[in-house]
Amino acid sequence: MLSETERAAESAIDLALSILHAGVNGDRVYKTDRDFATATDFAIEDAVREHLARETPGLGFLGEERGHTGSRDRYWCLDPIDGTTNFARGLPNYGVSLALIEDAAPVAGTIALPAHDERYVTRGGMAWLNDRHVRVSTTSDAREAVVSMGDFATGPRSTEKNERRLGMIKRLAESVGRVRMLGSAATDLAWLAAGRLDAVVIDANRTWDVAAGIALARAAGAVVSQTDGTRYALDGRDLLAAVPGVHASLIATLVSVESG
Repeated sequence: MLSETERAAESAIDLALSILHAGVNGDRVYKTDRDFATATDFAIEDAVREHLARETPGLGFLGEERGHTGSRDRYWCLDPIDGTTNFARGLPNYGVSLALIEDAAPVAGTIALPAHDERYVTRGGMAWLNDRHVRVSTTSDAREAVVSMGDFATGPRSTEKNERRLGMIKRLAESVGRVRMLGSAATDLAWLAAGRLDAVVIDANRTWDVAAGIALARAAGAVVSQTDGTRYALDGRDLLAAVPGVHASLIATLVSVESG
């Protein structure tokens, strides 16, 4: 039997997908020189915010496009379309990402990847893909690992930020099986939970991008930290989520970027 918050999350994702499937992108609103939101992003966020305010009136809400309202101790966190550029261009790696955050930690997550007909949820301390329980892979050799890297930066200081990311990609390319860049943190972390990827490296830390995926990845058995191995925090610098067998070796690889 679903809890009140689980029911609310399910119905919120259903609502978001009904808007997304209407297929109207609308005008773009640029947030940096190359990062934008569509009318669909705003429509989903506004509808889900209103829906969850009715269903769970005691909880706050953080959305990517319009910010935080209500409680900051216990709140919903929504990325209405994670991978907006993919969505706008007809590329399949995008999704709706909704997390429940308590005391600055993601405790539950739901990610819907509609182009793949997949919905990932945390339930009963486990991660589920549609109706199937999923776990991370058992990969134990970094030379066999498939690692997904977060997207490049846009906007102010993007050149400096991307130099660091290029350094990370170079070191990873020298030490892991394959490096991928999917353009959607929600897709990255959901596919880590499903065992398709062995690690996700994101040299940024925006709560709406990663909160639901962190909850799912942890429920599926992943280890989550910052790239230097320190404890992950919502206000931290970056993110490394990996299967236990390669987490430590990836930290060593990524730390070497800082040391040159």
